[in-house]
Parts: sequence; C-alpha cells; structure tokens
Amino acid sequence: MLLAGLGYAVGKTADLVMPQMDAGTDVAEFVAPKSDLSLDVSLVRPADNAFSEIAVATVEPFDADGDGTPDVRELAQPAVSKPVATSASAKLAELAQAGSSRTLSLKVAATTGSSTSASTANLPTMATAWQSEHFRDNPLVGEVFDARGARSSRDTLMGAASGARYLLLGEIHDNPDHHQLQADIIGGLAKLGSEPAVVFEMIPESFADVLEEFAETGDRDVASLSEHLQWSDRGWPAFSIYQPVFEAAVAEDLTLRAGDLDRQTIRAIGENGLDALSEAEIERLSLRLEVPAEQADALAETIRTAHCGLMPEGAIGAMATVQRARDGALADALVDAAKESGSAVLIAGSGHVRKDRGVPNILAERDPDAATVAVQMVEVSDGEAEAADYGLSSDAPAPYDYTIFTPRNDIADPCEALRARMGQADQ
Repeated sequence: MLLAGLGYAVGKTADLVMPQMDAGTDVAEFVAPKSDLSLDVSLVRPADNAFSEIAVATVEPFDADGDGTPDVRELAQPAVSKPVATSASAKLAELAQAGSSRTLSLKVAATTGSSTSASTANLPTMATAWQSEHFRDNPLVGEVFDARGARSSRDTLMGAASGARYLLLGEIHDNPDHHQLQADIIGGLAKLGSEPAVVFEMIPESFADVLEEFAETGDRDVASLSEHLQWSDRGWPAFSIYQPVFEAAVAEDLTLRAGDLDRQTIRAIGENGLDALSEAEIERLSLRLEVPAEQADALAETIRTAHCGLMPEGAIGAMATVQRARDGALADALVDAAKESGSAVLIAGSGHVRKDRGVPNILAERDPDAATVAVQMVEVSDGEAEAADYGLSSDAPAPYDYTIFTPRNDIADPCEALRARMGQADQ
C-alpha cells in the first residue's frame, strides 16, 4: 500500500499520516543525549508564586583532575537585575554536593520577587551542549519567540505552560535536542507543582496496557520500554533520543499515556475513509467537526509538499482524513488524561500541535474553557537568522504560542531519500 510509511520519511516538513516505517527499515542509532540547557526550578508549593525562586543550570560533566570522576564547578554568575535567590542557589548546591548529574558544571542565574512577571536571564548558548551538529552558531539557536515574532523567554513560556490544562510540545522526530527540551520542560512543570499526564503520539492505543503494567510494577528502567513498545519495529527514530522524555516523566511519577491510533485503524481509514469507523468512533475522533475550506486546502497542500509531490493526487484526500483522525485521537487522549491528572502534556510532531487545524483546534471544541499552549521546536537553516524567515511575524502570526529554535540535526535532502525508497529517479 502506497500510504504506508511515508509520513515519517519526510518528517522535516510535516508530521503527517503514517509515521511508522516498515519493520525492516534500518533505523540509525543515536547516542543518548546529555542534558543541554536545563531549566531547574526550586521546589515551591503550588499556592506559592511559582517564580519567586528560579535557578537555571547548564549541565556538562567537568573533570578537572582527570580522574574520570565528574567534578562540580560553579561558573561566573551572569548579571541579573535582582538579588540571587539564596534558597534556590542553595538547593542546587545541595544537589551538586549530593552528586546530582543535573548540577555538574553549574551556571546559575536566579531571581527573587513577588511578581510573576519577574524573569531570569536567558539561558546561555553553549554550542557544545547541543546534540545536533548543524548551524549551532545561528543567533536564533536557544531563543524563544512568541507567535508574532517577538522575543520571549523560557521563563515566560514556563509561566504560560504551568497555567495551562493542555501543553502541546511539537517536535521534529529525529532531533535529540527537541526531546531534551521536552524533558526539561516536563521536569520544570513538576517542580512548579504541576503533575501532568504525558501523552505520546509515538505510542498507539493498543499499547496502553504496556504503560499501565510499567506503572504498576514501579519499574524505573525506562529503557526496557523500548522492546515492550516495539519501538524500533514500528519505525520511530532510536528510543535513546526519546529516553530523556520518559525519564523526566518517571522521575516525577507522572502518568504515561498512549495517544495515537493503531496501525490497522490508520490503514482502514486510509482505504475506506469514515466508512471504516463506527459512529461512536467518528464522534470520539471529532471527525464531524467542520473544517473550513481554506484549512482543508492548506492541509492538502502540506501533505502534497511533505511527500515531495510523489503521492498520487487521489491519495491526498485519504491522507488528510487520516491526519484529522490522528489529531482527534491525540485530543481525546489529552482530554481523558487531564480528567485524572488535572493537566496533560502532548509529545508529538509539530504538525499535530498547530492551533489552526491540529489538536488544539479540536481541544477548543472538546474543552472550550481550558487553556491550551502550543509550542513548536524549529531547526534553524543556514543564512536565516531572523524569526520572520521562519514565518513568525506580526502580519501573519504563527499557529503556535511559542517557538524554540535549535540546531539542525540532518541537512540531507529528505525528498532524495524518499525517491530512492520509492524507486524513482531524481526529479
């Protein structure tokens, strides 16, 4: 079947339809990433001002005496406009003394104050901390922008995220920095008093029992989940680059939830449309929700472009229906998870977390009074150093609340690889 496995193949452009590759496809192994620029928030009670004490630490093992054992080194503190929060710094120092890996090679920037508008200095840019290799020197790397292209900060993002019922973290699947950022945000939310469930696009509904059994046994070895979830067999990038996200959730005793439709359901929808589903399933997946013609056309064009113009035109409509169904499944999982946990975080491709036609659009119908924050993580390109180069401007706001820029993991042409896979010559 032509639909099978094409969505992930060109994931740089969009996250669409079928992210799974054939089981026999080779998957490149990635070294488990080190934490890059971690957000570490001192412990506060939920009723407290969450930003009265904030500390930011970079993480990089430092071995001054060459004995193979990481030492702790406190670097010069960046200038801040307010006094250093003694208790926050002391907390990090205690963790360092106890050997916490998150505080190796400390660089602390902390503030105090009673207003939630207080902000810490931006996290420092350290090219050596990023896992992705390309264009690390782009000035946008590590920066946060709002939908209108105005510079923001990770503190502002975290403030919005901590007040949201639904937080959607959009990624490029094979970029390890995106997963480390997701892990840092999840850990930061927990320290701010939130206990969100974490919903994964990468885990189909039929694997829900695997996650439940993992939670019931109290197992902390998240690496063991890879085999039980048949991760590589289902075509996702190496589990090791996603492992920080799982570890962050498990460390805070957060619930792990499956989000996507099963492969057989996706295939049935692709072949037979809504006729493949019961009326109850159509309702659950919000497939009766009216889609404006402009958005339907935009989704079709995105699918067409994402698949390098190689898909038969007759298949585009079916793929759009599949995409909408998967968005509906992810939204349903979030709503269900938030009923138990109070809030939920979605780990998914950026195409799913668009506020105009993705999961947030469905959440607005399903849970209209709830606050939703959508974040996209964007790989920078060579020579493009302005937010407007990536579609963020006041004239045409992006369909995301926040954008975080990172280095690029791969500069290969995805269309070339897809053509080769489909046995077509370069076009």
